[in-house]
Amino acid sequence: MDNLEVAKILNQIADLMEIKGESKFKVGAYRRATRTIEELPENINDVYLKDKLEEIPGVGESIALDIKELITKGSCLRLSKLKEKIPGKLSELMEIEGLGPKKVAFLFKKFHVTAIKQLEKLIKSHKLKELFGWGPKSEQNILEGIKLYRRFRERFLLGKIYPYAQALQEKLRKSPLVEKVEICGSFRRRKETIGDLDILVTSKQPKRLVDFFVSLPEIQRVNAKGPTKVNVLLKYGAQHQSGVETDLRVVRPESFGAALHYFTGSKTHNIEIRRRGIEKGLRINEYGVFKVSPSKKRLTRVGGAKEEEIFKAVGLPWIPPEIRENEGEIEAALENRLPKLIEKRDIKGDLHLHSDWSDGEDSILDLALSAQKRKYQYIALTDHASPIGIINGLNAHRVLKQILAIKEINKKLRGFQILTGTEVDINKDGSLFLPDKILEKLDIVVAGIHSSFHLSCDQMTKRIVKAMKNFHVDIIAHPTGRLINKREPYEIDESALIKEAKRTGTILEINAAPQRLDLTGPYIRLAKEYGVKMAISTDAHSTNQLDYMVFGVDTARRGWAEKNDIVNTLPFEELKGLLKRG
Repeated sequence: MDNLEVAKILNQIADLMEIKGESKFKVGAYRRATRTIEELPENINDVYLKDKLEEIPGVGESIALDIKELITKGSCLRLSKLKEKIPGKLSELMEIEGLGPKKVAFLFKKFHVTAIKQLEKLIKSHKLKELFGWGPKSEQNILEGIKLYRRFRERFLLGKIYPYAQALQEKLRKSPLVEKVEICGSFRRRKETIGDLDILVTSKQPKRLVDFFVSLPEIQRVNAKGPTKVNVLLKYGAQHQSGVETDLRVVRPESFGAALHYFTGSKTHNIEIRRRGIEKGLRINEYGVFKVSPSKKRLTRVGGAKEEEIFKAVGLPWIPPEIRENEGEIEAALENRLPKLIEKRDIKGDLHLHSDWSDGEDSILDLALSAQKRKYQYIALTDHASPIGIINGLNAHRVLKQILAIKEINKKLRGFQILTGTEVDINKDGSLFLPDKILEKLDIVVAGIHSSFHLSCDQMTKRIVKAMKNFHVDIIAHPTGRLINKREPYEIDESALIKEAKRTGTILEINAAPQRLDLTGPYIRLAKEYGVKMAISTDAHSTNQLDYMVFGVDTARRGWAEKNDIVNTLPFEELKGLLKRG
């Protein structure tokens, strides 16, 4: 078994444990081990042979035994015992919005529901609405969740597919058979979900390269294979049984730039570039840029080796892939007003983090040290202040205790600062879970919605606007509340929200968590036009998730955001001056 296969089984064990109602600490341990092994640079079999399984972070004696069984026997006693009591496919039901482990366990025990089709049939029978806690609204929401699940299950979150795609690209880059390699399509444009991967390479030995590619352990299945093109299924993620359809194309060096532009897209952007080429007597396609003779009988190559040559041929500067959507970028390029897009290196800190004081995995100090390694100047510790039990939210007393704890940790840090903060729940009526006398003691307050998602557009808009009017609120977290592939955004008037943010000086968050990426590109662009400041934050619940920042930056770039639009590009003292209490 390879790392991904082991990780998938550990994740399945965690799912079944959660449904069974085992302790969150035990479940959390398996989740952490899953993530660690997915990202492990060394082959898990080699680690086992060296007898170093327990040296893997997050892998204790019990999990190490499970891994040993998987490697030596291909099966695991713990998983077999769980499957005797709970069918393995039940974990699929937890992908439906509105269903947690307790509800899934209830559906299984009372109605023997083990699959989505059975659940759908049960809901349509209306047997659930007669039970306490399962009203008509619950039925409607779960049916909507099933619809969303079916619509999006063939698309993969950018943030989840990213490490697999990057690792594959790196393997190809290191091969002596490869001269150039790039992943194109919606992946290169950093869209929030990816349907498939298009890999472009140049090589002097295309057939050998294709053979090398299909032999890689990351390849789950070969669908079609030719001398210069191959279609495969790429192994992907511990939480997914299906793979990612992937095309590898070998092109000539003189066509690489043209193919890179063509296969990056978007389709409408490419059509406009080709149209402008036709006006100049050019033919632009994936093979290059060609001058058309007056008789139209002969084509002369005039470019195509570099992507810049495509743009230059039609009188444009190079346009970043993230904004190639034919939504004004060509006009902006013509008028020399393309934005200088924000870059990852511009980020000075992270303003939305969770520690083990609420539902995070790591200590405050570990988060700070991990942020320092990323060359940050500061973080904001924003554990949940919430009545929702499963997230172990802080009450007023614990917030005050945490402020003191952070002050003590700050004394030990050099050239780095932890801001005291919280992610406070916005109640249904727009008030906040914590009183003002507590909020005023914090350096920063992030306010977010974590319940009552199905209010009307008017109610939800007024709810967030009221929170913005509270002087202590600095940032609105994940403003539209969406969970990609799982939950649609709230019904909300985003334009009214942005106008109120401008009026009150409230910062809007670009949440970098792969399942959120919220605000989205179009609303980032609108906020920028209104002069509303934004923060790119990871919403990290572990030190590893600090790396989500790159996806937030990518999303900001898709919204044309520049360095001065984002508050956490500021040095610490300037940031403090921007916050309301500063």
